[in-house]
Amino acid sequence: MSSKKKFELKKLIGGHGSIAFRLTGWYALLSVALIAVAGSILYWVLAGRLRQEDDQWLVSRLTEVRGILQLHSHDSTALKEEIHRAAAMLPGSYLSVIDSHGLNASGGTLPNVGTARGPFAGSFTLGEEKGENWTSAAGDTYRLMSARENIGAGYTIHVAMDRTNEEEVLAAYRRILWLALSVSLATAIVAGYLIARHSLRPVARLATMIAELGASQLNQRAADQVWPTELTPLASNFDQLLARLDESFARISRFSADIAHELRTPLHILQGEAQSALSKTRSNEEYRQCIESATEEHERLARMVDALLFLSRTEQPESVPDKQLLDIKSEIAAICAFYQALADEQETRLIARGSGMLLADSDLLRRALGNLINNALRHTSSGGCIAVDVKRADDQVVAIEVSDTGEGISSDDLVHVFDRFYRADSARLRNGTGSGLGLAIVRSIMQLHGGSITLVSEPGRGTTATLRFPALQ
Repeated sequence: MSSKKKFELKKLIGGHGSIAFRLTGWYALLSVALIAVAGSILYWVLAGRLRQEDDQWLVSRLTEVRGILQLHSHDSTALKEEIHRAAAMLPGSYLSVIDSHGLNASGGTLPNVGTARGPFAGSFTLGEEKGENWTSAAGDTYRLMSARENIGAGYTIHVAMDRTNEEEVLAAYRRILWLALSVSLATAIVAGYLIARHSLRPVARLATMIAELGASQLNQRAADQVWPTELTPLASNFDQLLARLDESFARISRFSADIAHELRTPLHILQGEAQSALSKTRSNEEYRQCIESATEEHERLARMVDALLFLSRTEQPESVPDKQLLDIKSEIAAICAFYQALADEQETRLIARGSGMLLADSDLLRRALGNLINNALRHTSSGGCIAVDVKRADDQVVAIEVSDTGEGISSDDLVHVFDRFYRADSARLRNGTGSGLGLAIVRSIMQLHGGSITLVSEPGRGTTATLRFPALQ
C-alpha cells in the first residue's frame, strides 16, 4: 500500500479530520467485516456439508460394489456386466474393480483411469475410505474414494462422482458473496454518513450557539435545551463556564466602576484645591496647606495603586509564596511593635498571646496581620483593646485571631467586607483614610497559602478575624 493511501486511510479512521467521516469509515469497515465473516462461515459450512454428503454417497457405492463382488467374484464376465450396469444407473459416477491378476471391471467415464498415472495412483491409503477432490485437465471436478476388499485373491475398488455442478454452485455463492460485500460497503458508506451527519447535528447546533455568544449573552444557558446523553455533560460544563465568565465580567465591571469612583474623588479634590489656589493670590501658609492636602491625596492614590498591583500579582496562577518555617510569636511581636505607637496614641491596648510554628511567607504574613490590626485600630475607640491570639484546632490547623472591642460590623455589611473598595458607612464617616482593599488583600494572601479567613462581628461589641493556615506536614 502506497504512503498516500495509508495517509488517506489513517485520516479516514484515525484521530484527524471529520468525525462524520471517521464514524462512516468505522461503520462501513465493521459492516463489511461482519458480512464477510458470516458469509465465509456459511460458505465453509456449505462446502463441508457437500463434501460430507459426497463421501456418504461414495461409501454407499463402495458398499454396493462389495455386494456385487460377493455375488460374482468367480465370474469375471458377470462382474463386468454388473459393474457397468451399476455405473450406468447413476450418470456422472464411475466404478472400477481391479483384482490381483490385472482384471479391470469398470463403468462410467473418468479421465486417465486405469493407468498408473491415473487420479487414483498413489493418492489414497487403501482401507480408509476417505474421499479427495481431483480436477481433470478439462477443468471438471471429481470426488474420489478407494477401498480394499479381501474376497478371493483380493480386489481394489475405486469410486468417483462428478462434482462440477457442486463447484458451480459454490462459485455462484462466492460471486453472490462478493456482490453482497460490494453492495453492503456502498450502502454502509452512504447510510453511515447520513446517520453520522444526522447524529452530529446537535454538535453543530451547540457550536452555532457558542459562536453566537458575546459578552452581552453570557446569561444564556445551553442545558436549558434537550441534548443527547453524550452532549449533556458538555452542555452542563459549558454552562458552568458561562457562569464563571459572567461572574468574572460582572466582577471586572464592578471593579472598574469602583476604581473610577475611588480615583475620581482624590482627583477632584486635587483639581479643586489647585483651581482654588490659582483663583487669587494667597499667603504662603495657605499655599502650604494646599500642598499638604495635595500630598495626602497623592499618598492615598499611591497606597491604592500599590494595593491594586499587589492584588494583581497575587491573583496570577503562577504566583507562589516563599514559604519558610516561622516562629509565630516573633512575627506577631514585630507587627505589634510597628503599630504600638499608633495604639498608644489612641490609648488602645495591643496584646499578643500564644506561640507556635508556621510554614508561610514572612512578608505576606506580616502584611495580612498588619491590615487586620490597622483596621481594628481605625474602628476601636479610645480605651479599647486589640488582641492577637495563636490557637491550634483539633485538626492541627494553625489559627491566628485578631479581635477588637470596636464598633463591630452589621450583618448587611459583613457579607461584602471582602469585596474590593467596599467600606461600611460607619467607616466612611469615622475615617476616610481607608481604601476598601485591606480585607481583599488579606483574603488573597490566605488563598496563596491554601488557607482561609473568616469574620465574626457584632455591632457595638467588636469583631474577630481568624486566619487559618494548613497544618505542618
